[in-house]
Amino acid sequence: MTELLTFATEQEALSHLDTLGGYINPEAVSRLRGAASHEVAVGPVHAGVIEPGHFRFQCMGEDVYNLQIFLGYQHRGVEDEIVKAQNESRRIALAETCAGDTSIAAATAYSEIMEAAFPSQYKKLDGNARRIRTLLLELERIANHVGDLGALAGDVAFLQTAAFCGRIRGEYLNMTALLCGNRFGRNAIIPGGTRVNLTDEKIASLKEWIKRVRPELDRALGLMFEAPTVCERFDGTGTVPREIAIQKGLVGIARRASVELKGDVMSRAIVRRTEIDEAHAIVLDILNGATPPKCKEAEKSNSMPPFTVVAKVNAWRGELVHAAAFTKEGKLIGYKIVDPSAHNWQGLAWALRGEQISNFPICNKSFNLSYCGTDR
Repeated sequence: MTELLTFATEQEALSHLDTLGGYINPEAVSRLRGAASHEVAVGPVHAGVIEPGHFRFQCMGEDVYNLQIFLGYQHRGVEDEIVKAQNESRRIALAETCAGDTSIAAATAYSEIMEAAFPSQYKKLDGNARRIRTLLLELERIANHVGDLGALAGDVAFLQTAAFCGRIRGEYLNMTALLCGNRFGRNAIIPGGTRVNLTDEKIASLKEWIKRVRPELDRALGLMFEAPTVCERFDGTGTVPREIAIQKGLVGIARRASVELKGDVMSRAIVRRTEIDEAHAIVLDILNGATPPKCKEAEKSNSMPPFTVVAKVNAWRGELVHAAAFTKEGKLIGYKIVDPSAHNWQGLAWALRGEQISNFPICNKSFNLSYCGTDR
């Protein structure tokens, strides 16, 4: 979905980007008082390849009373680089690599902005292009949810599902590579369409691939969701109440889990499994010839003052927002990215209230938020 807004001046158009929100770091450390209180500081440097972020737990014994999350240690200036880029290929590359696990959704958002801003320059999407974009988005959703459910299983030492999901995630990434030549879907979506085609040979291969892999995935997830040891750890852990989810503006998986279910780790795992089923249904419909409905297009008049375009894409974590500000001549002067994680970090902080600190890994993994998507 795209929205186009006009303004009297370029400064007003730029200022509109700042109203789109995003994660705000705490201004200072808030300390817990009491003789038995203590703090546990984690990060910003973490083991492995994780991005930098600082977690400060205020505890009484093993119980967490408050969690403060500090980000922004590796602000890369992606938004400014997109504005300064000299050609569209460079801009797309910057947008889709801002958060690598959301490359397809980001490229879609950037493309929708350009299509709405310059309708005479880019042809309207035909049915085949809409099919390919939706197919890639849903494969991205499945791959990430499968990986996260496997990681959750690993965090509670349920190694059967952890091992299966680690391999099966690779299967869906390879399906994406079959479709467009890259496991993360990069360099596939461009303004006005796509760089790839959905041939009969690819359709047949994807159908056969899914037919083979889907039963394996269902068995692996069934093992985890039916295991009493897993259910005991997930049920009632890291709960974000419905009213808090709405108040904090949570999106995507986190919001669905709190609004539709109980808002605990189990709920977020169930939502992921539900979205996997929903995504498979969409993928098979497309492979069987269905064409996704057209999105509502932003209207643009022949004579435009300075304007902004806001594109919203249903990415796998939730609503991904890209916005751009243009002069009346159509020159790009500002770009803003609001990753779903920007809304959901506060949900993770709330989920830890009253929990034992040992439950942080599964609470954290049940959200699996992006550092780099927020730091941009």
